[in-house]
Amino acid sequence: MADSRPEQASHVFGCLHGLVRTAALYPAMHALTVKAKQTLHDALTAYLSTHGRLVYRFLGDVLVADDRILPRESLLYRRFVAVCQNEWQIGSISFIAGVEPREVDALLEAVTAGVGGEPASWTLRKGLSHVLLGPPVQPEQQSGETTAKRAYYGSIDALRDIQATVRARSPLAVEQLGTLRVFSSTLLEQILQSPALVLRLASIKSYDEYTLYHSVNVAVISIGLGLVIGLPETLLREIAMAGMLHDVGKIAIPLEILRKPGPLDEEEWQIMRRHPVLGADLLSRLPGSNRLPMIVAFEHHLRFDLRGYPSVATGWAQHPVSRLACVADVFDAMSSRRAYKKAIPNTDVRGFVRDEAGRTFDPRLVCVLDLMLGQLEGETPEEGLHEKSDRVSRA
Repeated sequence: MADSRPEQASHVFGCLHGLVRTAALYPAMHALTVKAKQTLHDALTAYLSTHGRLVYRFLGDVLVADDRILPRESLLYRRFVAVCQNEWQIGSISFIAGVEPREVDALLEAVTAGVGGEPASWTLRKGLSHVLLGPPVQPEQQSGETTAKRAYYGSIDALRDIQATVRARSPLAVEQLGTLRVFSSTLLEQILQSPALVLRLASIKSYDEYTLYHSVNVAVISIGLGLVIGLPETLLREIAMAGMLHDVGKIAIPLEILRKPGPLDEEEWQIMRRHPVLGADLLSRLPGSNRLPMIVAFEHHLRFDLRGYPSVATGWAQHPVSRLACVADVFDAMSSRRAYKKAIPNTDVRGFVRDEAGRTFDPRLVCVLDLMLGQLEGETPEEGLHEKSDRVSRA
């Protein structure tokens, strides 16, 4: 049975935000304000009667409820989350079973007028037992790996939702991509703080849901490669999204082909080789989306020498990010266990990539991969990540 807590926590936070908006328009004793307070109190009582405790944390642009990132709400309530942290110095709100109406009144005061100093001291002065406030968490105090793993598995959930929508032949909603963007941006932020997360996160694998985990791993490895090159954060955000969506066309490939334990026959290969075109076509239909994911979806199997697929005109100018995604794609695919092969050790994968420099891969990006892996595996100096500088065809 699916866990309903994220949806319930979202409802409670929506009630809190609704109360804040109502209180900005009407006096404290106005009927609409009183009703909004009661609505929040009722929602809290219902949640806490089952779960006992509810903790919201604000981590930059990200809203977390009981250790689960709420991506949609992070977008919807971004302004409110920022005000709580930056103006009112509130970084967390905890609710414990037994919340009283007067505590809802006090909370409204805190999130509309501030606490005038340390949130814990304010909570004590107000005599609150069931509503507790905490200060904003500084970046260096956050558990980067914990937050990154939340974002990693959140990305899997978001991609799974996209997959289900496409397979149901329903149109993708912009909101679904917005959810994925929240998670990919959170991954990027944590990797910027701790580049060593690249290999730790990319080591997360799933035999049963290979394509979903592979997509997130390609995004993570692409971020790592981009860091070595010294790409700006704005471009890294788009690279992360492109990595997440590079294989979206495989959703349209029959599962019996994707999961076939033996070699594909020629007819199956023809179907498999359609996934870059199918992915690009799907992404081209999304209104207002960045074009980079569409380009990478189309080009990531072209190869550096343009002898891959799909077929393109002579002299085709492959996008540099597509070349980068190709390296990340093959590295993760070869190091993963699949229905038709065992996982290949990283040292052997590196050897293969070097051998294919100038054919499958851009030689400059082969050097970038070596720099990244050398740094993360302790083979090169600490500044390494900040310097500018038939086995794989089913990836």
